Amino acid sequence: MGDGIGESGYTLEDLAAYHDRGRVPADPAIDGDPQCCSVLDSMDHLGMLSRNLLESDSALDLSESWLQKILGQVARESRAGRDMPMEGGGDVQLVVTEGAVRGLVRAAGDRVPGVLVERVEVLIDGAAPDGARTVSIALSISVLHGLTLPTVAGDVRNEVRRALLEHTTWAVDRVDVTIDSLRLQGESR
Repeated sequence: MGDGIGESGYTLEDLAAYHDRGRVPADPAIDGDPQCCSVLDSMDHLGMLSRNLLESDSALDLSESWLQKILGQVARESRAGRDMPMEGGGDVQLVVTEGAVRGLVRAAGDRVPGVLVERVEVLIDGAAPDGARTVSIALSISVLHGLTLPTVAGDVRNEVRRALLEHTTWAVDRVDVTIDSLRLQGESR
């Protein structure tokens, strides 16, 4: 994982150390890089989820390798990736990077209680009948034991769809949610 994240050149390990220090002293190269901020936000979410689990007496054995896998996936997805057009026509075309869209989708899914987004895939399908571009999303999630799986998947789908419609100009074609893992008390991965 020695690859730099974003334009800052920092590695995932560097960001983890910065996060562990409470982001002190402030580093403008990290704080000003959207890809680094996305990784740090995911670290915040993982920390909050872990604390909530411990406090609710349904603590899970979130093994270091499982957490490292999730953080590694976040780091890969946060890379800028391809430019995705949001509006067509005229002399100026508005684009958003694939990494930014993945970050938006990840944040939306992570807002659903008991959910941790593990992987996000984005596909621009083309044009809808009205000329708007359409997007399809596929995401894999981990869900806490005891939650109703179809309800959680529906909540994630709705939250992702709402975020995309609020922040982009695309028509949302599909949001496919795969429950990749169910976290049980005492289970290690």
